[in-house]
Amino acid sequence: MAMCWITSLPEDVIIECVARVPRRYYPSLSLVSKFCRSLIASPQLYARRSLLDRTECCLYVTIYSRDDGYDRLYTLRQKINSSGDYCLVPIPSLPPMPSYGSYVAVGSKIYVMGGSCFEVSSNALTLIDCPLHTANHHLPNMPRAVASSVSGYINEKIYVIGGCRSRFPVFSEGPMDVMVFDVKSETWESKTRPDNLVFDWYSNSAVTWDDKIYFRVLKHGFVYDPSQDKMEKDDMLKSYHWVGSECVIEGVLYYYSTASKILRSYDLKERCWKRVKGEIGLSGTTRARTVTYDKKVVVFLEKDIDRNKVELWCAEIKLERDEQGEICARLDWCGCVFEGHSRLMNCLVLKV
Repeated sequence: MAMCWITSLPEDVIIECVARVPRRYYPSLSLVSKFCRSLIASPQLYARRSLLDRTECCLYVTIYSRDDGYDRLYTLRQKINSSGDYCLVPIPSLPPMPSYGSYVAVGSKIYVMGGSCFEVSSNALTLIDCPLHTANHHLPNMPRAVASSVSGYINEKIYVIGGCRSRFPVFSEGPMDVMVFDVKSETWESKTRPDNLVFDWYSNSAVTWDDKIYFRVLKHGFVYDPSQDKMEKDDMLKSYHWVGSECVIEGVLYYYSTASKILRSYDLKERCWKRVKGEIGLSGTTRARTVTYDKKVVVFLEKDIDRNKVELWCAEIKLERDEQGEICARLDWCGCVFEGHSRLMNCLVLKV
């Protein structure tokens, strides 16, 4: 009866009401009726949420399946009737993605570039609409197939740097070429580096700050300035193994070291590393991914339970300054968000 009464209201009034509801209730609301399912998928709803300043930080991760070799997208959601517990929820409406692809968040959308399918590099470009959880495969393909590349979004353009092209992209060599995708015109431009540098494209990480892309390739650190098409080496950037870190807050890169079990910071302007004060106490982990979430540092950690079981844990870390002005880390929350026999690959944060 309640639903009959709600559907009798004008559509703009319904959208006005639902736009004020937290997004964690949307999956349950979409199961009520076809009308609700259509409403949750409506672009007008998310446009209204934006105008009302009701957008929320949404964290997406890709998890590699050992069963078929593809990546699948999950989103981190707070459990209903829970004050602080979270879990990773699969998004069944999205297709599997090639492993070792490059992911870039642009507004409320995610661009997926390249990757590896059955040990063969791909040149596919896929656009994921996060509010609607739909995928568009009809964008122009990349000029060449690559996997394990690094990327960044600057001034309405996506820059895809390097990557490998062989049958075994995880451990293969490739040139330091740059492919540029114009988001507005949906066109590609390819740039060949004059120095013809070749590197092993493995254990890569990249962050974007101050209209530059900072990245690490195995044992090398670089800074790419798109405005001048200039690539510079940064020997300090390679000092630590900051694999999987996409966390930059106020010009400072953060990453969690599973080996030393500490949080490190790198000032991108001053080019210096520091150990962040504070005992976080995360142990028993083999791999970590770090991302910025709602002005906090979020670390995803893998724990190998046995040969067939992996647990993914999530730690939320708040940054504060002490009396001397030094940055200190404080663990706000930590819990298991996923169990299975898969591997964590990528983390992205969007506002929806």
